[in-house]
Amino acid sequence: MLLNIWAELSVYSIPEIIAVFTNLTYVILASREHRGCWPAAIIGSSIYVLVFFQYKLYMDSALNIFYVVMAVYGWLMWKSNALEADLVSPNLNKKTVIKQWRCTNHINAIALIILLSAISGFYLDNYTDAAFPYFDSLTTWSSFLATWMVVNKILENWLYWIVIDAASIYLYINKELYFTAVLFALYVVIATYGYFHWKKLHQKNNHQDADKLAATY
Repeated sequence: MLLNIWAELSVYSIPEIIAVFTNLTYVILASREHRGCWPAAIIGSSIYVLVFFQYKLYMDSALNIFYVVMAVYGWLMWKSNALEADLVSPNLNKKTVIKQWRCTNHINAIALIILLSAISGFYLDNYTDAAFPYFDSLTTWSSFLATWMVVNKILENWLYWIVIDAASIYLYINKELYFTAVLFALYVVIATYGYFHWKKLHQKNNHQDADKLAATY
């Protein structure tokens, strides 16, 4: 019964459209460092689990299961404000600080992504009917990393997303997921904004820390 309803709705791309709007809400709120991004991510990613599986994008489907888990984790990690943190626990009175990675962190991360993509791509290519096994693997493993970086507020996550989202547009156009392709084109724009907005916040925080340090002398 539920599968029949899903199949009928899918003809009109209704699940995809809902996922597009909820995920767009997520990335806009995330770029603004707003905690409300995570419930939107849970809804959108849950829908995409089924949408991508239906289109034989198995790595993307698995990725969205991870997104749901990370969205719950992100909700717990991000504190909306100091007052809320005080109500929950006196030890949670500080927002997660935006951080930057060293060059070596990026080199190690990219090397790991390439290795994992080669392994999963080989498996999918030889043992499943997956579409674009290597390309899908590359964007998926990159997205795993970038999502973890968002949750932990690593500034450069937005640079990873710009590359991932731009590459994903090609993938979704080829699978005729046109609404999703448009979503990822918007992601590129929003990720660019997110990078510069977070960078400004990071610099502001560093200046405040420097002022506090100077005031102690």
